[in-house]
Amino acid sequence: MDYNWEEFDEGPTPTAKGDLYVTLTDRRRMYLNGPAIEALGNPDGVTLMYDRRRSTIGLRPSPLNRRSTYKLRKKDKTNSLGRVISIANFCQRHHICPDGTILFTAPELTKDGILALDLNETRNVEKRSRRKVNLRQ
Repeated sequence: MDYNWEEFDEGPTPTAKGDLYVTLTDRRRMYLNGPAIEALGNPDGVTLMYDRRRSTIGLRPSPLNRRSTYKLRKKDKTNSLGRVISIANFCQRHHICPDGTILFTAPELTKDGILALDLNETRNVEKRSRRKVNLRQ
């Protein structure tokens, strides 16, 4: 029997166990997992920056008393280390409009302690369901 293999070149999705995992939804909510929060030094808030030339979002730890600080909030009532921020006004200002949820595939902590999220290095992610596998063709 002959096979017509298609190689899956995206690789595995980062796990919450140690890899930095950051997503942005079409509702303009950004999720950072525990390792991403730890890489930033476990701040209570972050300041958002944007490099227009590189289409890259930057997150820098910031005290909550600054006007530009976005407070990092728990995603839900669990003890998860992950945090979310709503960045609708930031996305509107910089014309960032994902169609669905995107995963930043190459988040990088710069030498200055800024988490750099390249909008050219993303992939779409779908919500997982616990139902049977549904093959679509």
